[in-house]
Amino acid sequence: MGKKHLIVIDPAVEKPAIESFNRIARIAKYPVTYYLPALFGFGNSLKLDRNTLGIIVLGSAASVHDGFEWQQALTNILIKSFEKKIPVMGICYGHQHIAQICGGTVGPLWNNNKKQGVRNVELIKNSLYGNAINGPMIFSHKEGVTSIPRDFEIIAKSDMVDIDGFASSTKPIWGFQTHIEATQAFIDHHNIPIEDMEKPCQFGHTILDKFINSLL
Repeated sequence: MGKKHLIVIDPAVEKPAIESFNRIARIAKYPVTYYLPALFGFGNSLKLDRNTLGIIVLGSAASVHDGFEWQQALTNILIKSFEKKIPVMGICYGHQHIAQICGGTVGPLWNNNKKQGVRNVELIKNSLYGNAINGPMIFSHKEGVTSIPRDFEIIAKSDMVDIDGFASSTKPIWGFQTHIEATQAFIDHHNIPIEDMEKPCQFGHTILDKFINSLL
C-alpha cells in the first residue's frame, strides 16, 4: 500500500519551478511527488487513489488554448480528481486550466500584454483561510479567467483583475491567478519588478500553506 502524498504538477515549458516545489515539500508533513508534463509527459506513474491527499497545479508560459497533448492529459487527471473530491489548488496557469475545463472562460487581459509585479489582493471570507484579508501577491501573466464556472464563487479580487481567485461551492477546488507559490528564485528568473519589499512572497505563502496543512 502506498503512502499518503501530495501531487505537484508543474506545467513549465522551459525552466521548472524547482525552488517552489522544494518549499512545498519542506512545508508538507507528508511525501510530495512532482510531475513535469509539458517537458516529460505524465507517463503511467501518476495514480489517483485513496492515498492522494491533494493536487497543486503550478504556473506555465503555455496558454490553456494551445491544445497540447499534455494539456488533455492534465484535463483527464483533474476531472478524475474532481470526481473523487480530491482537494485541488490551481495557481496562475493551473487556475486558468481549472476554470476552462469546469465551464468558465479564459482570455487575454490588457490587450494581451504580459504584466508582472506585485498587486494588493483582497481575499473574501472563505473556508480555506478564514476571514477576509488583503495583502501583496506576485503576478506574472497576460491571460486570466474572464468568467467563473457554474457553482464557483469569486474569493479574491484586485484593482487589476476581477477574478483573482475562486473556489467551488460544492467541491474542494481553489484557484488563484497570482503566484502564491513564488520564491525569490522565481522572481529572479522571471525578472519580476519588486520595489522595497522585504518579504514579497510571504502573504501568498500563507494561503498556499493553509491548503497544504489542511490536507491532513
